[in-house]
Amino acid sequence: MKFLSTFKITKGFDSWLKMYKEIEPDLNELGIKILWAGTNSDETKVYDVTEVKDPSKFEILTKREDITKKRADAGVELESQEVIETISKDYWA
Repeated sequence: MKFLSTFKITKGFDSWLKMYKEIEPDLNELGIKILWAGTNSDETKVYDVTEVKDPSKFEILTKREDITKKRADAGVELESQEVIETISKDYWA
C-alpha cells in the first residue's frame, strides 16, 4: 500500500532528513519505506510518498516512544500528520 501524506516541521528539511536517516533502519524492520519526500519553499511542511507492506505496522510506528521522540526533537509537529490519499496506481518515469 502506498499513500501520500504531509506534516508540519519547525526546524527545516535538513533536520527532518537527518532524523529520517537515523530511524530508517527501524522503519525498514516495520516494512515502511519513504519513496519520495519534499518540502515547500519555506520548509514548514514535508510531503511524502510512503509504501507500507502491512498497514497495521504503521500504527506501531506512531506509538513507539523512541521514534516519536526523535521525530518531535527534529521539529516534526506530530499532531499535524495527515494522510492525504491512498495511491492505488502510479507511474514513475
